[in-house]
Amino acid sequence: MTNSFLKYWAPLYIYAGLIFYLSSAPRPIPEVGIPYFDKVLHIFEYAVFGILASRAFKNSPRKTFFGNFKILAILASIIYGISDEIHQGFISERDLSVFDMLADGLGGILGTFIYGRYHSI
Repeated sequence: MTNSFLKYWAPLYIYAGLIFYLSSAPRPIPEVGIPYFDKVLHIFEYAVFGILASRAFKNSPRKTFFGNFKILAILASIIYGISDEIHQGFISERDLSVFDMLADGLGGILGTFIYGRYHSI
């Protein structure tokens, strides 16, 4: 394994695994009485995913990944968010939510733009 993989891609894979692990729990966090608090958590969770995906693609030795890191990071965030929600549809006490998918996508876009703002080509 190269240092580049360990430095840039491993954090993204580990974080994706953490998301999958937490999504497998029937109730990963206790209920909070604040309206839409769960959507804020989804946005934050996927903003981190977007930052990590942007970082991985931006530092890839493949020119196609490097040159299109924002588009690829956004697509990866959206696709992973959709797959995560589908996965939750099979977990007891969890459900598939289109609104959570939208929050995940928004978070991924936000994270990508935050990273891109400070690490542009």
